This record gives sequence, structure tokens and C-alpha cells, in this order.
Amino acid sequence: MKTHSFLSSRNIGLDLLRAGLILEGVLLHASRSLPGENGWYYVAQRDPSEIFTALLSMFHTFRMEVFFFLSGMFSALIILRKGQKFFSDNRLKRVFIPLVSAWLFIPPLMYFIAGQMNQTPYTFAGWLNSYTMLHHLWFLVSLSVMSLAIPPGFYQWSARQLGKMSLPALIATLVILGNACFVLKFMVKGRGELVELIPITLRFLVYYTAGYALYINREKIAHYTRSKLMNGWLVGALTLAVWAACYYVAHNHITGVAKYISVMMGSVLSAMLSYWLVFTFERIQVKENRVLTAIVDSALIIYLLHYPVVISFSWLLDVWLPDNFSVLYVLFDFAVGIALSGLCYMLVKRSRLASFMFGLKPKDKKPAVPVEARL
Repeated sequence: MKTHSFLSSRNIGLDLLRAGLILEGVLLHASRSLPGENGWYYVAQRDPSEIFTALLSMFHTFRMEVFFFLSGMFSALIILRKGQKFFSDNRLKRVFIPLVSAWLFIPPLMYFIAGQMNQTPYTFAGWLNSYTMLHHLWFLVSLSVMSLAIPPGFYQWSARQLGKMSLPALIATLVILGNACFVLKFMVKGRGELVELIPITLRFLVYYTAGYALYINREKIAHYTRSKLMNGWLVGALTLAVWAACYYVAHNHITGVAKYISVMMGSVLSAMLSYWLVFTFERIQVKENRVLTAIVDSALIIYLLHYPVVISFSWLLDVWLPDNFSVLYVLFDFAVGIALSGLCYMLVKRSRLASFMFGLKPKDKKPAVPVEARL
């Protein structure tokens, strides 16, 4: 990897990685309608397909960690190239305003959908109380805090400290601090969604800061990539081990503290993958085209809008497929969620107001052609 040119221009490989991490959340939410130890809106009485659910559980151990790592890295890139003010204005338009826009309609819509599923009466107090739920929007709250509330000096100081460490020490730091926040999450469990979001935000702040530091210290990347921890076979073996642990927990219906063994293993995997995936996808030579650009540009909007779609269709589709087709049931729900949310993205893109609300650049209007030119 030539570090002097690291992210010197748009890297479609890393953009696709970030989009893939976002869209995998749609599949995850579609799969939560299968039986398991989770309180979900609608749970179908189907074979949970332990191999499939263990695979998704394995992805869930690192998906958001790598996403925030990438977010921190790209944040440092923008700040160094265009300045702190541009970055703050950009995060306000691309993160905070979409958060507010989605929060205005997602909670009451989910209250309506839940009422239909459970056949419960609606009340005005219930509508108001729905706004206390963040649903899948929590990550934008966390990202807004990291981007707009935490002083830039914190990231600069952290980058200097992390820049003094070797890659093994960096990974160990992520694992230790991340797991400390994981423990803190259980200490505040049941105290309200906003309180519980504090340790979650702190956990992902660790990865955001590490990604920020990676770009600041990018001259060290060549040394990092030579580390034995970045061996693809080692990363693959650890990934397989985490999947096997997730499968073992699901297959044996393990409860209590023992079920978090796979989570602890996943914390090591997420730390290693945060670096390995960046180094790997940065090297991938992908030519930008309209399809790839559309995937990258639409990913966030699809994720914001998919939630009520996949939950509603998990309920509606349940009677259409045999009970033993659990994987097909999830994949069909996932496809519907992507398709309908993608259609909404196209409609949003056409409206200047909707584009502003969801952080998109509105579609440029074609300049009017003079009458003389048309004759």
C-alpha cells in the first residue's frame, strides 16, 4: 500500500464496504423475526435455522464497529482537507438533519404498525410516548455526538497517543476499552433507552477514534500491514471460530454469562477486521460506474427507511411461505425492504425538500432550452 496516496482520491472499494455494512443491517432486522431470545415486533413460528442465524450473529459482532471505524477515518480525511468548519456543516446536513427528519415519522409509524400487529387500541399518550423510542436511529445519535459534540482536540490528542502504539497494542486497546463499555452497558440496563445509549456511544467512540487516528498516522500504514495480525488466513480462521461459537450458543440454547463467550471472541475479531478490511478494500481496484455509485449514495437512505418496511412484511409474508422455508422467508423480506426503500430513495432524490431532509444533494434541474434552439 502506498501510504502517500492513501485515499488521495475517492475510493469506491471503501465506499462499497461502508454501504455493505449499512445494508447488512436490513438483513439483520429481517432475520430478527425468526424465533430467538429477543423481544421483537413480530416473531414468526418457524425453524430458526441455526446455521443462518449464527452467520448473521457473527456479522453483528463487527458490523457497527467497522462502520464507526470507517466514519472516524473519513472524518479525519475531510477535516484535514477542508477544515473543521466544513466538516461540522457537512455532518449537520448529512447526519443530524436526517436524524431529526427520520425521528419525526419513524416512531409514530412504528407505534401504528405495532398496534396493527398486536391489535391494541391507539391513544394520544401512546403516540407521544412513541417519540421516546429511537429504534434503529440510535446510530445517528451516536454519530452526531461524535461529530458535533466532542471537541476536536480530543481526537487530535488521541491520534497522537495511538500513533505511538504498534498494531497489536492498538488492537488490544480496542478490545479492552470496547469490552469495558460492553460491561458498562449491562450496568445501566433497564434505565431507559437514552441512558443505555451512553455506553453504546462510548463503545463505538473507541472505534471512531481509532479510525480517525489511522488516517492522521497514515504514514504508519505500511508498517501495520506487515503485522502478522493482518494475515488473511489468521483473520479468516478467527472469523470461522466466531461463527462456530455463535452456532454453538444457538444450537445448545446457552443462556447466562456463557452465551457472551462468542461476543468476547467477536470483540477481538471486530478490532482486527477494522484494520484488515480497510487495508484490503483500499487496494481493490474497482471502476466507478452508475450502479456502484447508486448503491453507495442510496445506502443510508435505504437503511433509514427500511425499518417499518421489513417489520411490516415479516408479519404480512409469514402466511405465504411454508414454515420450513425460514431462510427464504428472511431473504424475501430483505429483498422487499431493499426494493421499497430504494424506490423511496429515488422519490426523495427528486424532491429538493426531501433531499435536504435526508442529507442528499438534490437532483440538478436541466437548464431550460430556449425556444429558438428547439425550432
